[in-house]
Amino acid sequence: MGKTPSFVSTNDGVNLACSEYGTSGPAVVLIHGWSGSRNYFNHSIEVLAKSCRVFAFDLRGHGDSDKPSHGAHVARLAADLRDLLIAKDLTNVTGVGASLGCAIMWSYIELFGQSDRLAKCVFVDQGPLQYNFEGDWELGSKGCFNAERLAGLRAKLLADMDGFADENAAGCMQRPPDSDTLPFLKAETLKACPTFLGALMADHTQLDWRPLLPKITLPCLVMVGRKSQCFPWQGVQYVADHIAGAAALVFEEGDHWLYIEEADRFANAVVKFATTK
Repeated sequence: MGKTPSFVSTNDGVNLACSEYGTSGPAVVLIHGWSGSRNYFNHSIEVLAKSCRVFAFDLRGHGDSDKPSHGAHVARLAADLRDLLIAKDLTNVTGVGASLGCAIMWSYIELFGQSDRLAKCVFVDQGPLQYNFEGDWELGSKGCFNAERLAGLRAKLLADMDGFADENAAGCMQRPPDSDTLPFLKAETLKACPTFLGALMADHTQLDWRPLLPKITLPCLVMVGRKSQCFPWQGVQYVADHIAGAAALVFEEGDHWLYIEEADRFANAVVKFATTK
């Protein structure tokens, strides 16, 4: 179970659920992936909170946040992130984006610059473009890599959200978790609005962040799941290779949900990165 959240209202009136942990140290904001929730990070919170002030929130359309009929765009989620940072009066933040959370931070940087409130970025297992284009980019998503796959995913969400939630973990983890974790993750996934998820993926999956990466000057850490079922590891490594000074941390046995499968290593790496001056 996750900690009871407080709520932050965005500038368009959407309430975002946010849980806070820790009492001292640098601010770390955890940004979960598509169809997840803030509680997906529960396995890592204890280690993180010993050294950092941790803020984990649910994206709109997900978890315990509002489920509006509008705003299913990465740019709107980036604006939501800024609303949260302002509401909590957070500066010098280490942002930790998992999957879609990476795109949210890339959009944040594009919209609000690099001298706003983010000071460091951790990008967890996300390529810069999900779609594949022959001869240009062939390191996109292993699942949703063209319009046909996107249409199939949206249909699945509407027709069988329960089945989607059952299959989700199997496509993101190599090693089975304890018996309590899978039902919990499924319940968290089922909190999300399937219509919103489909619209958000339609926006997210065709965005190309490759031109932005060389412009990023913030300190960055890129976590690569070598056995990710969601992205070729080379596509995630591309992110590290195209941000000047970025470090890559490769999880040789890691899949997509590194913060669950390798929670302690994930958390310790975030703490070291956030606390190093």
